Amino acid sequence: MSTESPEPYVSKIDRRTALAWVGVVGAAIAGGAGVVVYGPKMGGDVVTRGYGTDPKLAKPEKAPWSRIMTPDQLTTAAILADYILPASATAPSASSLGVPDFIDEWVSAPYPDQVKDRPLVMNGLNALGAKVLKASAADRAAALAALPKATDAATQAFWKKVRHLTIGAYYTTEAGFKDIGYIGNVPRTSDPGPSDEVKAHLDRAFQQLGL
Repeated sequence: MSTESPEPYVSKIDRRTALAWVGVVGAAIAGGAGVVVYGPKMGGDVVTRGYGTDPKLAKPEKAPWSRIMTPDQLTTAAILADYILPASATAPSASSLGVPDFIDEWVSAPYPDQVKDRPLVMNGLNALGAKVLKASAADRAAALAALPKATDAATQAFWKKVRHLTIGAYYTTEAGFKDIGYIGNVPRTSDPGPSDEVKAHLDRAFQQLGL
């Protein structure tokens, strides 16, 4: 059976955007950032650089820590992210919005929660990559479909974590807002007031209350 190697993932967003996602999703998960610690790169001797307590984002090219995911891990993350949130007629895929960059930023960050997630996510991506990067389209689809049905604790935890991170990042974007119909922060030019249906319902309720 012939294999169909996926296109290598190419970064879609800059460091500032990815760091902002880490802050937003991290705040949603834990109610704020934690104390900075230092964590080693999985499978190597590169150490993420700490920066104190407040990252300086005015110069995004000088990011506060180094990204640590490999090209194969990024491509695997793109495949998985697009399985979780594929492109539709009305919304782009997760990878096209840069979700793999966010996941890379997340596991690279030297905060306690991110350091805790690092081996779970990176080991999971390594295991999944071995099944999907050089697989046929059918075998790749089968490997992805098996993730939500996995019975071992490590795979279950990996699936839940990456799904949570993917969805959390995606729905902080403008495209994600549009996909769920969120229209906040958009000024209205007029206020049409309640509809006739709502007025009729209120009239009936007031009558029942004797008002």
